[in-house]
Amino acid sequence: MQVSFDRMMGRLSYCTSLVFVYYFLMFFLRTDSYPSECTLPFPRSYVVYHLSDREVIDVDGKLDDSAWDSVSWTEDFIDIQGPDFKKPRFRTHAKMRWDDKFLYLGAYLQETDVWANQTKHDSVVFQDNDFEVFMDPDGDTHWYKEFEINAINTTWDLELNKPYLNGGTPNSSWEMPSMKSAIFVAGPINNASVPDKYWTVELALPFTNLVDHSPTASAPPNNKDQWRINFSRVEWHVRNVHGHYEKVPNVPEDNWVWSSQSAINMHLPERWGFIQFSTDAVNATEFVRTPNWPVYSALVMIYDAQKKFIAVNGYYTADLDQLEIPVAVRTGQCQYEPAVQVIKTYSFKATVSPVDQRLPVGHIRDDRLIWFNDRSSNLKLQV
Repeated sequence: MQVSFDRMMGRLSYCTSLVFVYYFLMFFLRTDSYPSECTLPFPRSYVVYHLSDREVIDVDGKLDDSAWDSVSWTEDFIDIQGPDFKKPRFRTHAKMRWDDKFLYLGAYLQETDVWANQTKHDSVVFQDNDFEVFMDPDGDTHWYKEFEINAINTTWDLELNKPYLNGGTPNSSWEMPSMKSAIFVAGPINNASVPDKYWTVELALPFTNLVDHSPTASAPPNNKDQWRINFSRVEWHVRNVHGHYEKVPNVPEDNWVWSSQSAINMHLPERWGFIQFSTDAVNATEFVRTPNWPVYSALVMIYDAQKKFIAVNGYYTADLDQLEIPVAVRTGQCQYEPAVQVIKTYSFKATVSPVDQRLPVGHIRDDRLIWFNDRSSNLKLQV
């Protein structure tokens, strides 16, 4: 009797395993069966770990606190247009941590010639070599934040009500009074006769300021929340002229970034990378891609195609067949259904409805505002 019972349990276990494998394969095939052109390449991502009770970051620019040692660097920065373009002349990468008040950022910038001329807060810092942070906590592409810093700790805080290409303007009154910043330079500054090795940036950016005009973003974030973020390094070509630095005439600056923009333009928030906040032990969390990414991709593809269309024709179109979007998107081969409503020829709203009704419907307007389901829920890129 016991033998029969054991055989029965063994068969049951075997059948259970088969059922598990079947549903796993069905899920895998279902989520990967649509053409690759249905989604955009997923940007770079990074898990940001909360400081433990025993960890403290002293913002002095040196990045020598043990809290930094335990977390990994981002990938090395690449040309702003993508990895297929020329490799940067100098190495750049960053780290991140957080506590209940601040997002901490540390950056390493390899550099043989450290110089800076901008000394006034909120001056145009990118006229010098600089390090820049771009952040959109709720991912709707509006009211995003930009922060710039040069090698002598001159800073510039900007908040943009919408991307520059849609007529957005910086809110110059936006400030971060409790922000902390520091610089360390391995070598002299503004001395062309002595080569440098690198400079490092250390920042503590207050969450209460970062979530301004982002009503769906929490300050501090919750465990597993995801924000959009990118980093940029502006690097000018300089030469030694009688012991001091001068920019090489008629040579444009280099732009190196963490996650590719596929264009020489940082003001494309939809192309920034992702960070995921974690309260788990360091290195215990895997980044989880949002299930909204296919719908989000379709929204961006339709938006870009509409902008090309109006540039040629002078109006928007509700006919998807007239837009330069992948055939799979137009013909229903993807796991979503797109539609466009044109308002008086000069405005539009695109809606993308996922086949999986458990996922939210996405929307995008002609001013690039992105939201899911309704304005109150916003982007919903949290996992």
